[in-house]
Amino acid sequence: MTDETGPEFVMISTFRRRTADGFDLATFVIDERECESAAEMKSIRTEALAEIQRRRIAGEFETRRAKAGEPPSTLPRWAQYKRQLEAADAELS
Repeated sequence: MTDETGPEFVMISTFRRRTADGFDLATFVIDERECESAAEMKSIRTEALAEIQRRRIAGEFETRRAKAGEPPSTLPRWAQYKRQLEAADAELS
């Protein structure tokens, strides 16, 4: 996201799932740089949070500003992670 005066700061939210042995495992990321707007990022985060709560997945979001020139995360995006959850559900059926 940029404007005529230069880049704005953008946010990155990483969801960290808590494992049974107490570790936090980075699971997926929502990167505002890949969204049309901050509102779209908020919408994706709201959807992800609702689904995570519905599934009772223990964890938390860590949201921070992206650093200038920071490369994209190699973690799955929310849509990819959601498909993984749905595929796991299908295997159990």
